Amino acid sequence: MATENVRPVGSPPSAEAPNRRDVLRFVGAAGALAAGVAAAQATGWPKDHARPAAAAVTGVLDLYVNEGFVPMVDGAMVYMRGFGDRASTIADPFPSLTISPRAFFADGRLIADRLFPPDAVPPPGGRPEPDSAVAGDPLVYRVRRRYWGSYFPRRTIIAESGSRVRLRVHNGLSQPHSLIVHGVAGADTGPIAPGASAELEFAAPTPGTYVFSDPGGGSVQRTLGLFGVLVVVPADDPWRMSDNGAEFERQWLWIVHDIDPVWGRRALAGETIDPDATPPLPRYFTLNGRAGFQSLAVTRDPGINLASEEETLPSGSPRRTDVRDFSLAGTATTVITGQLIRLVNAGVVVHQMHFHGNHVWTLRRDGVDFPRTGGSIDAEGHVLLQHWEDVVELDPLNRKEIMLPLKPAPDALAEVFAARTVDWHYPMHCHAEPSQTAGGGLYPGGAVADWVLAVPKKAPGTR
Repeated sequence: MATENVRPVGSPPSAEAPNRRDVLRFVGAAGALAAGVAAAQATGWPKDHARPAAAAVTGVLDLYVNEGFVPMVDGAMVYMRGFGDRASTIADPFPSLTISPRAFFADGRLIADRLFPPDAVPPPGGRPEPDSAVAGDPLVYRVRRRYWGSYFPRRTIIAESGSRVRLRVHNGLSQPHSLIVHGVAGADTGPIAPGASAELEFAAPTPGTYVFSDPGGGSVQRTLGLFGVLVVVPADDPWRMSDNGAEFERQWLWIVHDIDPVWGRRALAGETIDPDATPPLPRYFTLNGRAGFQSLAVTRDPGINLASEEETLPSGSPRRTDVRDFSLAGTATTVITGQLIRLVNAGVVVHQMHFHGNHVWTLRRDGVDFPRTGGSIDAEGHVLLQHWEDVVELDPLNRKEIMLPLKPAPDALAEVFAARTVDWHYPMHCHAEPSQTAGGGLYPGGAVADWVLAVPKKAPGTR
């Protein structure tokens, strides 16, 4: 959640600041300021939020095992740990507990950039613009093919297939720590002694989504914040989920996490935490390091709001998505597809990601593609088949890839849809009630987001 690169907060809100939901205007100034600090630490980008030029860095990514205190959505300070960009101490007011996105390429380059591919066109405010209206159906649009880049949140490492991931992990704490990539053979530093460092190099695995963490104590170190996500993409087509897999307009990474301040206090005191003897009782729930009105982009800081828009909140023009073939070309340069969301549960409780407005098409779980026909039921009663869902279950350490179609809502009257003059916002929230109401106090206070159907573009000179 935290980073060293924090901008000042507390200045008067800009007249241009977005205000997406009037229902949240009652948020108190003090609470907004405290949570704004947390969100600023979660984003770590300059106040004007101008995207820095892609920078090539050395071929080894340094990660620092650090500790510090992080403000939550209600302003409470919680002790946490994390893999940071630089060495920092517990006395640091802005400890480095997360990394900014990095990408390993097959040619050996390591690039620091939030946008991937770094040479793609940045979607304005995170929203890809359409190519053109569909003839005879002016309320829906074609999608530009292999055109728009995707913004990624902090804690993300991206790797092209064929690349080698090179990490150097420095342990700045007083007990051993380690880093493993779950599900990747040999991707394990082993225990790293206090004050020591370890190097880890491995070939990028099969394209997909992976969690890396410190496995110490089972879920303990992960809950304290020592985790991140590795996204592996096809080197020859980064707009596909996998080789010959579903093509998308742009992609999103949603990392949900659960924070237990009691475990934090115990870890700070040097206690050994047994998750079986004292199971976690999370009080705070985050999505991409933010919670509640932070992740909904309605803070007083337009820079923080823009970060949420770019990294977390899907948005685009309506289209007639065809789930039978997500790479069905509309023309030589357009495609009929939706936006891919990579869901990752880095927490310790089950989440139920519930979408309003559209069902989503579930493609894969934990690196295994669901079949289109001849599905099955697993031992826990889950359906193993590509299908429409409005609630996507995420068990701890689950990774699922889903496609948000961004099509007109099925219950929207055609006349009403045609008459809309503003963007239509649809909520996404977890159906597990504690993740919405615990530390934040008022609903929604936790793991929430939304997605947007854009208003039709107006021709020049029209009103």
